[in-house]
Amino acid sequence: MRCRSWLIDPDFEVPVDPMLLPALLLTLAAPQGDPVELTRLAIVVDGPTWEAIHASAFLPEGFGGGYLAGPAEVRLCGRLTCVVMMPEDQEAGHREGDVLFGVTPVSGSALADRIAALGDTAGVTIEPAPERLELPRDPSAAPIMYYLESATIAVTDATLRRVDPLFRSAGATVVQEGEGLVIQFPNQTLRLVPDYAGAGVEQLTWRLRREAPGNPTYRFGGLSRLRFGPGRTATWDF
Repeated sequence: MRCRSWLIDPDFEVPVDPMLLPALLLTLAAPQGDPVELTRLAIVVDGPTWEAIHASAFLPEGFGGGYLAGPAEVRLCGRLTCVVMMPEDQEAGHREGDVLFGVTPVSGSALADRIAALGDTAGVTIEPAPERLELPRDPSAAPIMYYLESATIAVTDATLRRVDPLFRSAGATVVQEGEGLVIQFPNQTLRLVPDYAGAGVEQLTWRLRREAPGNPTYRFGGLSRLRFGPGRTATWDF
């Protein structure tokens, strides 16, 4: 007998011993606290990359109702996280390579107090999860982009030291990996690495609702590439 996982990915299944099924059902029926979630990544990109993202014909189609564009930002919202792309704007304090993290912490977290103590330098905010999209009945007509699965971001040593206790306070699992950090959320992984080659986003990996025919590649500016495949994965390198 097989029982579907309660994880977000509907293709993930876990075998369950029939003798343990009653106890498992009782556990799932018990009140559960809301898990910590990575709900927002605000990323400042270089001029050519921003112009290509803002002019993209694929992104509105790929994200469907999760896509929103304005003169100073493009929002790419999946099931779990909104990735907000912004251009450099010195007057607004947006510098190329800047990244702001948004989370929904676990119940009872002291994150709000820690953020208040740090003020504008925290680099982490409390943000609600993206709104649920109303999807068409035909799965093939739903937006292909499902949810942000992982992100790798280069940050300064000061940022590493500052956000480590904040993510822990939010309820995420934080593990040191070399000189960086791995922050584990229930269905996502955030890797923060030293900014040896400059600060900013290095890679975003998306889970797809279905495979993309032909595994296309989309180019944004001089270096940024969004590559589909293998399988139900898309990797965006910067």
